[in-house]
Amino acid sequence: MGQSRTQQSIAEREALSRLRQILNEPGILRASWIQMKHRCGKSQCRCAGSKKYWHLSWYVRQTIKGKPRMKAVPSEQLEEVRGWVERYQEARELLLRIGDFHWERIGKNPK
Repeated sequence: MGQSRTQQSIAEREALSRLRQILNEPGILRASWIQMKHRCGKSQCRCAGSKKYWHLSWYVRQTIKGKPRMKAVPSEQLEEVRGWVERYQEARELLLRIGDFHWERIGKNPK
């Protein structure tokens, strides 16, 4: 049986409401951010002469079936992709909190 809205705590209702909002927003990505330095490969670029001048790039990283994979994020997509990753992390935290609310209900008498 489902639980009525009045039996949920305010904190649980708020967590569920925020989770629904996140899921209605565009984009969600299970990944973490990594910033890496690299050479661009152009022989005339100053990065070819010294690690001191290597370029910084942002990547997203995730693990699938125990194997890591990474993808470079183009500068024009940085903010959009950052939002996807942040939404995933917030949704994950909310799911953990919601799960804790239900964990506490196990073995308690229904009202």
